[in-house]
Amino acid sequence: MPGSSRSTDTLLPDDGNGGYDVGRYAIGIAYAPATRVLTGTETITATATQALSSFSLDLHALTVTSVAIGGRPAKFSLAGDKLIITPARPIGLHTAFTSKITYGGVPRPYNGNAFGLQGFIAQPDGALVQGQPQVAATWFPVNDRLTDKASYDITITAPTGLAAVSNGVLASKRVSGPLTTWRWVEAAPMASYLAIVAIGKYRVSMTKHNGLPVVLAVADALPRTVDAELANTPTILDFLASQFGPYPFNSVGGLVYTQPDLDALENQTRPSYSSDDFDSPADANDVMAHELAHQWFGDNVTIADWSDIWLNEGFATYAEWLWSQHIGGRTPKQSFDGLYSSSDRFPVDPPAKPRLDSLFDDTVYTRGAATLEALRITVGDTTFWRIIRGWAQLHAGGDATTAEFIAYADQVSGRSLDAFLRSWLYTSGKPPYPQPLK
Repeated sequence: MPGSSRSTDTLLPDDGNGGYDVGRYAIGIAYAPATRVLTGTETITATATQALSSFSLDLHALTVTSVAIGGRPAKFSLAGDKLIITPARPIGLHTAFTSKITYGGVPRPYNGNAFGLQGFIAQPDGALVQGQPQVAATWFPVNDRLTDKASYDITITAPTGLAAVSNGVLASKRVSGPLTTWRWVEAAPMASYLAIVAIGKYRVSMTKHNGLPVVLAVADALPRTVDAELANTPTILDFLASQFGPYPFNSVGGLVYTQPDLDALENQTRPSYSSDDFDSPADANDVMAHELAHQWFGDNVTIADWSDIWLNEGFATYAEWLWSQHIGGRTPKQSFDGLYSSSDRFPVDPPAKPRLDSLFDDTVYTRGAATLEALRITVGDTTFWRIIRGWAQLHAGGDATTAEFIAYADQVSGRSLDAFLRSWLYTSGKPPYPQPLK
């Protein structure tokens, strides 16, 4: 049977495909800023989860010149944003296989939908891959579903004199006259929207913190004060590790770009920020605390469906509240009480029932964070932190749902918290003020 050309996501079912599970993407791209042309070669290692006569990948606005499965040429066609591949021989159930794809063109980001500009975005001196939830398919063929995490080996060839930054550890950098090739490896499972490419004039520093490689990159056009603020990354990371448990990856860092109309994003091991996020040291530290918290909640523990986005953004916003307390500002309880008592600031829409056009609305962030503080008030500090740290460990490297979080909170607390959590997560209006369990 053909693999499905749709996913099971409730909000974005047209993104993603079925019938196989990707283990590794090896992506090699060359990009010419002068012409904006990208050429790519990709090898996908996957395992069939059903017997496959054909299967599909997501690919937006690029062309494909050849496909081979296991070294044999395969038939292929493009229909909309789907690359449909028919191997010379059917692929058996549980069979591991490789797909080698050559492709290219002038990348075109998504724009004009509910999420604004996202994808492979041309810059005056290079390009930037940024955005969510639809981004990966603008620069490589991909199974763009949250539950199909994979390791990534990303090689970028660009004009010498430009930096080319991606996720993970820098495995090699080779200069060959007018071109330089950078190879980055992210061995931990990663959701496709978290893969970053930044090509351009950046000041790149590579240091270590407690043995962990730290890669920081700041656009040359920005003042040196941004470098100093971004250098707080290890300090903030250490604090978050004291709250959530050991940092889950083998490298860390950050990148600051110049395009002001893009939001910061939790790219795995390499969060990226707009220059606007660094208007002041306080703003910079808040946004870094948010995006670095996503390394635990969003990256290591990935949501299984876009409707569960509060599990990313609510947790990361709560990290901002924790950071505020750490530096002598408002405590999470004070942030919660200020939000709860405000008639115009408290979001009345439930965070676990977003529509596609409200996927990143304030309710997902602030009411999501308020749900966590309400849980803390209800179960007490000791049980709350057992839930939060245990959640990060239980689903490490995988994905999870809101229903699983509620069930886990029940299990750890030894009490039925379903009605309480559902009032905060699924019910419109303002829930009753939380009361400690007796």
